Amino acid sequence: MKDAPAAAADWLAHYESQGYALLADFVPAGWLAAMREAVDQLQGRVASLQDYERARLVFERDLSARGRGGIAAEEVGDALFIIGEPETFDPIFLRLLSWPPLVQASRQALGRDAVVAHFMNVTFKHPRFGRSIGWHRDFPNTYICTQGSDFMRLMLCLDGMDEETGATAFVPGSHRVTDEAAREAKRQEDVRGSAVPPTEGVRTLACRPGDLVLIHPKVRHGGGMNTGARPRRNVVLQVGCAKAPLVTDNSEGCTGLLLLPLPDRARIQS
Repeated sequence: MKDAPAAAADWLAHYESQGYALLADFVPAGWLAAMREAVDQLQGRVASLQDYERARLVFERDLSARGRGGIAAEEVGDALFIIGEPETFDPIFLRLLSWPPLVQASRQALGRDAVVAHFMNVTFKHPRFGRSIGWHRDFPNTYICTQGSDFMRLMLCLDGMDEETGATAFVPGSHRVTDEAAREAKRQEDVRGSAVPPTEGVRTLACRPGDLVLIHPKVRHGGGMNTGARPRRNVVLQVGCAKAPLVTDNSEGCTGLLLLPLPDRARIQS
């Protein structure tokens, strides 16, 4: 079943009750186009990157063929799956951390005035072989995680997404569990080797380019392959409460940066 975007006035209520929300037309068109161009340029020059730059990238060919429907690594070439720390390749991404609407939405959803960035990446689902993402919760995770569920993920849609291109799907309300219950579920998934897919109540969230999706750390979500003809690329950020300490060892360039809005005159214009 497809889900409709939450109205601007009630997105926070939707986030709190369902575990996710959509803020439509979140960034100006010119800025969005510039981010897409930056991603295209990086994909086009991966062969010439320095080793330290390539270390921030995850290539589709290095991942299991199962996630891309059995398509062999030789068929995907230099296709990227993740650009880690995209702000180090182009500062246009760093501006997100001072974009007033994003700062305000983060503060509202987390219920805190002091909010920090944990990480940022660009995740790809290429046409035809863009890999499926298994069902999971973001809390707990072994990458960058707080002791409790004091963070959330933000997903800015560069191209838009729908069911054909592998849009993210959610189990509404599945975030209403304790932190310990979420930890125990993760332990059971680790034992089995994967999560048990939901059998009912799944909602697929279609997005347009420029929409922002807010994802509660304990809501169950996943997504199918991109079987369509256009890419599905999203900027993914994790932001958390400034006073919530991290319990993982990993960090990225923006880890711990306080989200503060720039003055109005510094806002990006379309």
